[in-house]
Amino acid sequence: MSTNETFSICNRCLGPDKHLRMMKQDNGAECKQCTRPFTLYRWGNRSAANKLTKTTICITCARAKNCCQACLLDINYGIPTDIRDTALKLAGIEPMSMIKDSANREVKAIMADKLEKSFGKQDERNKAAEEEKDKARKILQKLAERLSGGDDSIPRIESSDPNNTGEASSSSINVSKLTKKLPFGNSLDPTTYPEITSFFIFGFSENLPQYIISKYCSEYGKLKSIIINHDCKCGFIVFEKREAAENFAKSINDNGLNKNKKTAGLLVLEGIPMRICFGKQKPLGKSKSDYKHVSLVVGKVMKQLADKDRHSDKTENKTITKKNPKQQQQQQLDNSAKPSNKNKKEKKVASNNNNQYQSLQADFEI
Repeated sequence: MSTNETFSICNRCLGPDKHLRMMKQDNGAECKQCTRPFTLYRWGNRSAANKLTKTTICITCARAKNCCQACLLDINYGIPTDIRDTALKLAGIEPMSMIKDSANREVKAIMADKLEKSFGKQDERNKAAEEEKDKARKILQKLAERLSGGDDSIPRIESSDPNNTGEASSSSINVSKLTKKLPFGNSLDPTTYPEITSFFIFGFSENLPQYIISKYCSEYGKLKSIIINHDCKCGFIVFEKREAAENFAKSINDNGLNKNKKTAGLLVLEGIPMRICFGKQKPLGKSKSDYKHVSLVVGKVMKQLADKDRHSDKTENKTITKKNPKQQQQQQLDNSAKPSNKNKKEKKVASNNNNQYQSLQADFEI
């Protein structure tokens, strides 16, 4: 006796009506395959000739034959099951039908009972295996969180519920933690970061190819790895040797664009500005939303560093132009002691006139 709550009906038999109304009747009919009573379903199908359609075989036989309970055709392809099984046999593949035809009613019922029990055990095994997988997933997630101390690089189990706002808030917190760990405040001073061969690069444009950055960096030594994420607008450059890393940092410090040595160094490649500093590799996120959040933070940091450079240039110019009051007074005295150009010209003209008069005086003597 089949009292299963589920059914196996193809879309063609269900019809195009989205708001379908079904009538269910327990033990309402005899299965045409196994002769056992089964749960009967009736519903209205406007596209069919008979407006009232019903199931003709039980769910166990339908599952054993992989067919529809109403039209008895293949549930996936809509072809007769005997033609399907014959084609599979010709191809050397076992047929899908698990139930064998028999003329004896009792044999059919016994075979169907055995299949129903085997399907029930199979469903229980699948359910138990799925529960064990979920349980193992949760245990490993908790263990990883405790061992790593909340490292953001570990993948987390996301909830499938769209109304769960707690997961969204926790993900935003994780992204903010991620951006705080990125070394935006580091510099290019080798003494401050000894034994580090990796650099944090940020602020480049999405149009800048990675090979231009790697080509420029490889001029100072062999690269161990380079990670450029254009969505985040940041990445990491790792040299194999410390000497190459120091030469790379020195070249950026001495390129004439970095007067403030306490911040990340400014580098311009292909007309695109970017910042580089010493820093260990950190995760940059896992999703596009994480990358977008990091890129926004990169834009803010680039603006802040540009403002700092402008401020330092202004203060430097003020210190150069500003002088001591005593020095200004001494300079005024020196200027007053020196003869002006006008007095020099007048004296020169007078001396020239005297010379001219002396040269003509002998001609007029008697």
